[in-house]
Amino acid sequence: MTEYLKKMKLSEIVDWTSNNSFRSSAQSKKSKFLQTPPSSAPSSPELPPSMSLDQPKHLQQELDSGRITPPESSHADNEAAFANVTHTPPTGRLSVTIVAGRKLNVSNYQAKPYCVVEFERSEFVTREALRDSDLSSHKDGKQMNFMDLVRAATNPVWNQTATFDVARIDGELHVSVYERVHNNNHAQEIFLGMLAIKPPRRNDKVIDGWFKLTPRGKGENVTGEMHVQISYESVAKTHLTPASFEILKLIGKGNFGKVFQVRKRDTGRIYAMKVLHKQDLIERREVEHTLAEKNILIQAETCPFLVGLKFSFQTRTHLYLVTDFMNGGELFWHLQNEVRLSEERAKFYAAEIVLALEHLHKYNIVYRDLKPENILLDATGHIALCDFGLCKENLGAGQTTNTFCGTSEYLAPEVLAECGYGKSVDWWSLGILFYEMIAGFSPFYTHDTQVMYRRILFGKLKFPKGLFSDEAKSLIKGLLARNPQHRLGTYHDAEEIKSHPFFNNINWDALYAKKSPPPFKPNVASEDDTSCFDPAFTEEEIDYPNVSKNISKNGTNASTNSAYEASNQFQGFTYSGEKDGTNNTLSLGCGFEVGSIAAVQAAVNSGNWGSLEDILRC
Repeated sequence: MTEYLKKMKLSEIVDWTSNNSFRSSAQSKKSKFLQTPPSSAPSSPELPPSMSLDQPKHLQQELDSGRITPPESSHADNEAAFANVTHTPPTGRLSVTIVAGRKLNVSNYQAKPYCVVEFERSEFVTREALRDSDLSSHKDGKQMNFMDLVRAATNPVWNQTATFDVARIDGELHVSVYERVHNNNHAQEIFLGMLAIKPPRRNDKVIDGWFKLTPRGKGENVTGEMHVQISYESVAKTHLTPASFEILKLIGKGNFGKVFQVRKRDTGRIYAMKVLHKQDLIERREVEHTLAEKNILIQAETCPFLVGLKFSFQTRTHLYLVTDFMNGGELFWHLQNEVRLSEERAKFYAAEIVLALEHLHKYNIVYRDLKPENILLDATGHIALCDFGLCKENLGAGQTTNTFCGTSEYLAPEVLAECGYGKSVDWWSLGILFYEMIAGFSPFYTHDTQVMYRRILFGKLKFPKGLFSDEAKSLIKGLLARNPQHRLGTYHDAEEIKSHPFFNNINWDALYAKKSPPPFKPNVASEDDTSCFDPAFTEEEIDYPNVSKNISKNGTNASTNSAYEASNQFQGFTYSGEKDGTNNTLSLGCGFEVGSIAAVQAAVNSGNWGSLEDILRC
């Protein structure tokens, strides 16, 4: 591609700002649903003055994986950010009982409503309601008449309790009520109402009462009340270990480790646990990026559209990041099954992504890896960005970075040209993603990475007939302006995108508060339902090797020094309530505060590493 660039006459390189897009060196699973877009002959692009025609260093690399991992960032870049992170300790546990409802606006007398309970983005999905006829036989033994059935349907009973970990003092409890109607093997989700409650923060205070259901927006006919009981219990600070969690299923794999669906044993709460092998991170120079990812996950906790960190801890050989579990699955999984989405549904997701990126950019963080695999849906249909491993911190207004990283089909032209880039690369990626959601493919997708890069730089943007409105085309063209100086979002960031006519019908305040009805709700049966995740992962058998064998195999004398040295590189990683890295001890996350090799030896000898560590020890 570079030779192609060098042979071009500068006079031929015109109109660089013609708007375009592209698709990646296909990750193997993506080919399952992507259609091949119309071929596009190179038009004559005009390189912006800052872009060089010199050989880009990385373009000759084979990028079959679809993801280019950046070299290790300097410690100085991240040191200040780490120092400013404040860890708010988990303050206790919240017990929530959904008792019953009354006068709900159900669609028919056979309805069995259920609830989605959300607190600090942890979700609990109740079973379908028990009706009076389910709880006891009719008093006189007679068949229930029609009015009895109607009363039973509109006054459902659950009597179900969930326990949540409490980490913030300002968290609200949200309860959404739905009715699932089955028609011809298709389940339709009908919204019945929602409520928000400020939970107690004292052990002696209990909330027990009926709360009125409210609509999410205009036009929703919501009636009825919910009986909810809430109590709070303060808890002592504890150190987490792998044994603190029960492994349920594998839900993902990456270059450095695995992601499991787990249940926290003391509360029963479902989380996602990302497990990373320390030695791999050290050998591949990813230590700083991993620590930065933890830092960003903590920052993400205050944004409703970013997956936040609940806990992090470490053992001799692994790091553990425990985050919110979104059982609506990856957006990628839904695209695989549906190929393309309606423009209105794509608009909803794009708008929430804008708010997520706005939050990151506010803290001078560039995301750099926006793609369907990194977008999760919760049980009610809202999105959340995950995987912050490629984020760039401390990139303020007007500042640029040069690291060549990201997923190849979403790379902006200035990344390929290696001429420096800023936050606007995220808006380019949004343009690619938005096009893909509606069309079912990226406009410059091809299996040949080098050809795809050429299309990103020079290809003509084409819109399939009948799929895009004029406003949607205008938005995409603005986001995919090749010259970042002309790209939508470059100067006033998210405000420019939010002000575009395509989003005229979006109430941004309501959207941020999650009061705008999602156009689609995943069909999930419980909070641990993984039916919206790739069965290639969830159906994989998890092997539980013998605990004692693995401990003896690693030896108590062998590698003790290297284990200590490896752990020493990850000081400040542990996050289970206390602020780490403020003293000379090393938290192994296994109940020991380590200040010497002897203490590491004691931790090893104790065998207190847990079953998850044994699964991953290889």
